[in-house]
Amino acid sequence: MIKFKNTSKSLGKVTNLLIKGLKSQLRLQEYYSTGKLSRSFAGTISKGKDLVLDVTSSKHYWRVVNDPKVAFSVNKQNIIRWMNTKGLDSKFAQAVYNRLKKGIYANKKANGKQNYIYWEHGNTLTRSNFAGITAKENSAKVAQELAPSIGKDVADMIARQIKKNNPKTNVQKAF
Repeated sequence: MIKFKNTSKSLGKVTNLLIKGLKSQLRLQEYYSTGKLSRSFAGTISKGKDLVLDVTSSKHYWRVVNDPKVAFSVNKQNIIRWMNTKGLDSKFAQAVYNRLKKGIYANKKANGKQNYIYWEHGNTLTRSNFAGITAKENSAKVAQELAPSIGKDVADMIARQIKKNNPKTNVQKAF
């Protein structure tokens, strides 16, 4: 069994690299208003049988920012929850729901009124999937950071196994 001592240390650096990339991508896509989403990123490394790095956010609306399909779906229960959180009277939720449902994609004037627009400034094709873009942009850096550590851990595991199989063998550490 491999002990991921060196790899675990490198995963800490990778976590910081990815969180920095996520924050940078949010600013680049102009999703940085209060900074709450940006400050909510955290990384955890689970050290069980498999070594797993999870970078997550405590803010549930990151899905809306990251995936336009989620952003363009209207859910009445989410509107009611949002209104309650903001201290607004939820009896107007149906009106908000109807307005959003009618004007989600269009930017035309209907009956002299302009439909609701999710955003105008910075509206580009790349203004979504900030997590995927960050992962793609940093994949080479992540590999570069992890490869030497994984190599050291594997070499140590092989040296331990050789020593276990033949205790009289003089095995030196590879690194």
